Amino acid sequence: MNTSYETSTIDEKAQFANMEASEDKGSFLKRNISPLKAVLYLVFFASGLCLFWGLLLWVFYQTLDNYTPKLQQGGGAYIGSNPGLGYRPRLDETDPYSSLIWFTHGGKGNWRRLKDNIDGFLSEYEPGYWANAGASQTKCNWDRPPLERDEACEFNLEWLSNQGSDIKCISEEHYGYYHGQPCILVKLNRIFGWQPYPYFDMNEIDNHPEMPKDLKHHIRKTYEENCANGTIEIQQRCPKLNMIWLHCDGETDPDKENIGSVTYTPYRGFPAYFYPYYNQLGYLQPIVMVQLKDPTPGVLVNIQCTAWAKFIEHDTQKMRGSIHIEFLMD
Repeated sequence: MNTSYETSTIDEKAQFANMEASEDKGSFLKRNISPLKAVLYLVFFASGLCLFWGLLLWVFYQTLDNYTPKLQQGGGAYIGSNPGLGYRPRLDETDPYSSLIWFTHGGKGNWRRLKDNIDGFLSEYEPGYWANAGASQTKCNWDRPPLERDEACEFNLEWLSNQGSDIKCISEEHYGYYHGQPCILVKLNRIFGWQPYPYFDMNEIDNHPEMPKDLKHHIRKTYEENCANGTIEIQQRCPKLNMIWLHCDGETDPDKENIGSVTYTPYRGFPAYFYPYYNQLGYLQPIVMVQLKDPTPGVLVNIQCTAWAKFIEHDTQKMRGSIHIEFLMD
């Protein structure tokens, strides 16, 4: 009798549990959201998220200037206050560590891609490239004060046509690559607000422990030709020494033999009156055409170019004040 009663009680509990499960399942189904509401919820959620991040981005851009970088030189900028050197032509523009210039000269050579690369860089020096640039560009003198934020100095491509050279560093003569007297365009990389400090004291130049002797001789000759017989003021601050000097040569003794003679056009350096750079309208940075007059064919030559002015440090590994170029002409 007790067994029957217990069995009945168990059956009732099982039936009651099934009813509760059925009710829970029904209530769960009743809480299901329709697909339309789910889509609308996701749309509004995504829109709100985009609006939030867009607002943050707008606030961030309000702290930036379109023409003045937020970080400058010693204020945390990665480039710092020590300029590096750049050059053209570049066979691989996407790789800043690629330093090889390799070509075959002559009528059947592959030098045309190098010529096109230099042409592309010099296109911004063509008259009319910068709209309304005439309002800021002016002819600058050697003894002028540093540039203001609305001033830019003129750089004329005709200056690259060295009348004393049989093969000139101009596009019409293929920058010398056809004739085996190639020109390498060297520039000083831009640093916003950087002001160079040239060497004016000849004793400081003569006693410089690291400056190449060839460059010292050139600076001494420039001083004697332009300022040695001038007034005391001119002698103490010779205008033609207002320059960031450039020196290019082979890195090792074999490289120095194989590089041959080197010339610089229009100057052996970068006139300091082109600085400082403030992202001026129509600003043209000064350039130097370094021409290898008689390089040895078929030999890889390691070339190092260095810029010389006060407070410019040289570090080839970090591209500070210098540049390394590997040159091979077939």
